[in-house]
Amino acid sequence: MTTVVEHEVQEQPKRTVRSRMPAIRTFLVAMLLLGGAAAGGTYVVEHRLADSVFVSLDDAVLTADVLPVGSTGAGVVTEVLVTEQSRVAAGQELARVKLAADPARGSDEPETEVLRAPMAGTVSKIDIALGGVVGAGEPVVTLYDHTRLAFRVKASEEELRDLRLDMAARITGPGLDRPVAARLDHVEPRVGPDPLSDAPLTEEQKVDHEQLTLVLVPQTDNVDTVSALVPGLRFIAAIDTNSAVGRTPAVNSAG
Repeated sequence: MTTVVEHEVQEQPKRTVRSRMPAIRTFLVAMLLLGGAAAGGTYVVEHRLADSVFVSLDDAVLTADVLPVGSTGAGVVTEVLVTEQSRVAAGQELARVKLAADPARGSDEPETEVLRAPMAGTVSKIDIALGGVVGAGEPVVTLYDHTRLAFRVKASEEELRDLRLDMAARITGPGLDRPVAARLDHVEPRVGPDPLSDAPLTEEQKVDHEQLTLVLVPQTDNVDTVSALVPGLRFIAAIDTNSAVGRTPAVNSAG
């Protein structure tokens, strides 16, 4: 009797292991399937990235439209109330200029003119330092609109053949911890040599004449990142030639 009981006790763990085998097999099959799906997903992503063909262009310069602010007459700058790269609001005081006495204004006493920002923007340059002499209309402070920056980069006609307007671009370079998304907005018209000049073109002028300037505009959700950068910095632009299919060829838009 004792032998039979002991035999049943020994058989119990074996039955328990056998009863768990289907569940273990199911688990292993599920893990293999998940692993295969992950590998397949990785393959699809790598395949798609391999399908993307980028045109890489160096020396993409960050540019801005500048607005000089000057006095209406000649004088001396008595106060400069802003610094370079400071943000200003529309109407904010930028500087003060003591104008030279001008009998034409009906007064022999010098007047002080307050220079104000005509728009919200960023100070790019203090043109005339404190105590400096300024002429009529000469800029004292120069502003730019930091919300309307763009990247300009040269490209040859051969490179342009692969590009279309609205193509997606990736901007990388100094001051950027991640790429900036942009799009190819337009191509600036070619500026030819002066038809009235007989002077031969220099090698640099020949290269410039053979290239066209692309204007890349940051995507809306990247404007804040770009606005923190300083105009004049140089970046690398990589344009995805598989984007904007069917849009206007860049080479045809140059004029």
